[in-house]
Amino acid sequence: MSASDLGMRIERPEQLLRDRVVDVVREAILRGSLAPGRRLTERELGELTGVSRTSLREALRHLQAEGLVESSESRGLRVAVLTPEVVGHLYDVRAALEPAAVELFVRCATAEQVAALAATRRLDEPEPEVELQATREFYRILLEGTANPILQQMAGSIDARIHALRRVSLRAPGRQLKSRREIDDILAAIKSGDAARAVELARLHVLAAKEAALVAVRSLERTEAS
Repeated sequence: MSASDLGMRIERPEQLLRDRVVDVVREAILRGSLAPGRRLTERELGELTGVSRTSLREALRHLQAEGLVESSESRGLRVAVLTPEVVGHLYDVRAALEPAAVELFVRCATAEQVAALAATRRLDEPEPEVELQATREFYRILLEGTANPILQQMAGSIDARIHALRRVSLRAPGRQLKSRREIDDILAAIKSGDAARAVELARLHVLAAKEAALVAVRSLERTEAS
């Protein structure tokens, strides 16, 4: 597979090179071009990105700290494999953070931020990839509107893995439509200024997303074991 196929060639040397590599490899993982369990070698990544092994090592250490990359049994690195235990932990943290973010957004967001949040939901049965990106933008604006840098930092630390899990959980039959409706309901409560309802809807949305993600991950495990 060529660099052009994966869209990983580094083109902006003015940005700190390690950060550019982190961004590019992270995005390749999030969009599924680098699938869970795929072995990551410095040689292949060097060919795909066109950067030195030193920059790649630094970037991979950063991605390992984010939980997107992990050590493999062969002593190398691989794209992190999702397990039910990891999924449970991630969604338990999300269940604590997301309702708090929604409540703060209702209290602190500007009219412009509310409008920007609403703009991400103007979708008419989009393709799954389009909806995934719109949902990611929804949560980016939501966190920005909390005006709380500590919450933003905490949520940001798990954002990439949660986004990867959305890609998995939306495979469950009917989950994409149900998720869309849940988020739209949260937005309606936010727009009406009903913080209590928005918080409760956010909590229920996370619980439903957790259940769908666990079902999908367990299904993948059974498929790989067969």
